[in-house]
Amino acid sequence: MANIAINQKVRTPLGEGYVQGQFSVLDPITEALVSKGIAVRLPINEVTQPHLKDSSCLTSHAVLSGVWVFQESELT
Repeated sequence: MANIAINQKVRTPLGEGYVQGQFSVLDPITEALVSKGIAVRLPINEVTQPHLKDSSCLTSHAVLSGVWVFQESELT
């Protein structure tokens, strides 16, 4: 998927949501890129609720909507 923009509607493996921005994790010592992805806000529903404790979820205590990180290749 090329040219991902903030607030762009995308389809993820957990349903449709909106891009919140790029997400990256740097090693604090070497500052090398460890991981990168796209943060997507999804509504909390019967599909997403069981995934709140996944390591890809940034908002494990969310009630109405949560943010998950996906690889760009997972988005359409």
